[in-house]
Amino acid sequence: MLKRLHSRAFLALALMLSACLAVSPALATDAAWARLARGGLTILIQGADASGTLSPTVDNSVDCSATQTLSDRGRQLAQKLGARFAARGVRIDKVLTSSTCNARESARLSFGSIPTEIFQPLDPAPNDDSAKQAQLGHIRAAISGFKSSGNLVMFTDRANITALAGITPRPTEAVVVGPAEDGETIHIAGRIIFD
Repeated sequence: MLKRLHSRAFLALALMLSACLAVSPALATDAAWARLARGGLTILIQGADASGTLSPTVDNSVDCSATQTLSDRGRQLAQKLGARFAARGVRIDKVLTSSTCNARESARLSFGSIPTEIFQPLDPAPNDDSAKQAQLGHIRAAISGFKSSGNLVMFTDRANITALAGITPRPTEAVVVGPAEDGETIHIAGRIIFD
């Protein structure tokens, strides 16, 4: 009888602890927004919906300014994204984007008034593992080298975000990162879920 009471007490305590440790997406999002308000971080975002294509190939012969690559939903999401950062008063100093048209159009619709430049390491990862690791190293160096009271936005594809952060983001999620800390390859400062 006493053994059964100890087992139930232990189970109840374990459930209470797990409930306390579980962080709801809303709380995780609020914490990330608070960290961004202090600045100096990088926001990893995948390009908006490009008619179902998450990782389009890079075609340098395409004139992205003359081509609408995003679906209507993708355009709406990109516009809402920029509005949410503005509504929260989060300062964005610079936007880096891959060469893909969907990432470039997402950046333009989200943060049109902020200096934006193409940063080729944000392009879809090559199949060669050593080239892929070199590419990720360039992205990590840009994250570590960013020093500002504002924040840096990087538009890339889902595979790069997963390889960098170990997180597979939802289509409407940003991963907030900073320079590596003790033994990390990159520091995860938070996640923001937009929908």
